[in-house]
Amino acid sequence: MTVAGWLATGAVGLLAGAVSGLVGIGGGAIMVPFLYFFLAHPELSGAQLSPADQAVVAHATSLLVIVPISLRGAWLYNRARLVEWPAVWRMGLASVITAVLGARVAVVVPGELLKVVFGIFLLVVSARLLVGGRRAELHSAEERAPLPMGRALAGGAAVGFFSALLGVGGGLVAIPVLIYGLHISLRKVSATSLAVITFTALTGVIAYGISGWADHASGTALTYFHLPACLGLAVGALVAVPVGPFIQQRMPTHALRWLFAAVFLLLGLRIAAGNLLGLLGR
Repeated sequence: MTVAGWLATGAVGLLAGAVSGLVGIGGGAIMVPFLYFFLAHPELSGAQLSPADQAVVAHATSLLVIVPISLRGAWLYNRARLVEWPAVWRMGLASVITAVLGARVAVVVPGELLKVVFGIFLLVVSARLLVGGRRAELHSAEERAPLPMGRALAGGAAVGFFSALLGVGGGLVAIPVLIYGLHISLRKVSATSLAVITFTALTGVIAYGISGWADHASGTALTYFHLPACLGLAVGALVAVPVGPFIQQRMPTHALRWLFAAVFLLLGLRIAAGNLLGLLGR
């Protein structure tokens, strides 16, 4: 990998780490588009890959970086006692099973249509947060006791599948589940989401490693991971992750609601529009 490649991955890692720590989405939504561009330019990445392999390597590499990001973020939030561990264990364990399925689907099946639907889902969540206003804040503040087991398991299953399929860690699914399904307070959503996606990202990494071993008999279990890019992204991200919790714990609740809504709106538009263009272009 070139010097420009190291600088680029480090800079993107800084941005991904800060956003991850602030919102609780893992950073994959930032890293995956960058990795698409990065891997398509061998003069930066030093890797000669087919277009199909570029997508898989981008998703797998993103998940590998998300593991230390989410661990670091969850640890920082846990020091402030903001992680809802009952939700983490239920959702995390359920996500392990479906993350394996999502990784296998991502390797063998084009997922544009599913991604368009997912993008629309994010837009709906954004609209609910914006239109619901104060009601959304009060709704999430009514933390249920005991935690609804069925909702936590179903939500965790969805998180695991989309985590591995999209290479985004699963926070984009975990956050709506935590707010509307489990009624976790907005103050604790980012913290709990980061802890949940540690499970899903790690499972996805293992699944991609196994897939790489099976699909490339002459290679190794690291076939689907661009390790220099992983290192550059991870170093930048780990430096920036503490910025997120520092800012988040000082934001008023209504500002958190607007932050989540803005993130879902932007990412929903990008995911839905980008993949819809891909479908129409076939």
